[in-house]
Amino acid sequence: MEKPQKGKKTVYCYCRAEADGRFMIMCNACKEWYHGECIDPPLAEDDTQYLVKYFCRECEPVHGKTIYKEPTRKSAREKSHINYNELNQGIVVEETRFTKLLKTKIFAPDQYPRIEGKDLTLEWTRRTGLRCPVVIESPDGLDMRMPDKSLVVNQVADMCGRDREVDVLEVATQSERIMTLDQWAKYFHQAPEKRKKILNVITLEIGQTPLGAQVQRPKLVNDLDWIDNIWPKALKAHGMYPRVQLYCLMSVKDSYTDFHIDFGGSSVFYHLLSGEKVFYFIEPTKANLKKYEKWSSSPEQGDVFLADEIKGGAVEVKLTAGNTMIIPTGWIHAVYTPADAVVIGGNYLHGLNMEGQLEIAGIEDRTHVPPKFRFPYFEHMQWYAARHYLRLLKL
Repeated sequence: MEKPQKGKKTVYCYCRAEADGRFMIMCNACKEWYHGECIDPPLAEDDTQYLVKYFCRECEPVHGKTIYKEPTRKSAREKSHINYNELNQGIVVEETRFTKLLKTKIFAPDQYPRIEGKDLTLEWTRRTGLRCPVVIESPDGLDMRMPDKSLVVNQVADMCGRDREVDVLEVATQSERIMTLDQWAKYFHQAPEKRKKILNVITLEIGQTPLGAQVQRPKLVNDLDWIDNIWPKALKAHGMYPRVQLYCLMSVKDSYTDFHIDFGGSSVFYHLLSGEKVFYFIEPTKANLKKYEKWSSSPEQGDVFLADEIKGGAVEVKLTAGNTMIIPTGWIHAVYTPADAVVIGGNYLHGLNMEGQLEIAGIEDRTHVPPKFRFPYFEHMQWYAARHYLRLLKL
């Protein structure tokens, strides 16, 4: 299809508008043109430097996800401690390297609050500010519905579509590959000794699937989430909204995700259906965020265990099946899996820490995080939130 030209009486995109000078991108499959701001996640013209092929949401089921360029691998230097980047030098990477690394570390004890589900209310969050992780050991009182704890990965694949492609994290190198859910389920269910690599799925979005239909998030999350309370209902009805509210995470024993902050400073609810998880938390103080930003954009990132750079190190939090955790805005964390685990979780923006959310978005801007790893429609959400709170102030 010819590139849209201003002044031609042709409509494009989901919004069915004429070309008006705004940046547009063409789907490599159907050849339709879309405004960068109308797709999910939104794209700016500068973001196209990261793209190989773009597929719209209608074409993704047939052609797969939008293809991004592989990130440039960072140089490795010889270190006396573990070197995460040895693979780039052609050296075989030990699959359980992170398990061994964590055993050499000492972490601060967990002193975060444990509360009952009935006490996790809007009033409680307004009183406390929701400034540190909180664990709810039993789902009772959360007004939450989850799939049965016996849920297995084969069932996830059946409900979400075995041909669906999913990003899979190779733990040893912290790099990504793409597999179908059918391939993933076969990998997960084979005997542990036959797993040649440790792989981890943490980004399977399930909102519009039969599995997602079995989930009702904790009432507090629904009460806080801007997507439910601020995002225009008309846009959501047409499928234009941040699809980040429900994920299924599936991790085999010894999986590890290195230190990170959830996109846009979004908060997280995290319910462990089966297995075990260990979190390593770093508080998002000004000093710690500065160190995180420097570490995450450094060529030496692969050589450095971030908690070693932080005064007081990281706090270790252990979760078992049936536990639910709320992770607040901006908390830096790594996650280890001592036993095969299945998790239902999701992300949300809210009004309790808007400054923190904007601060994390600023870090993402300065460290050039690609749009694939950003909170979808983040800037749009800020304007809708501003309008919402302005109306409240006028009441």
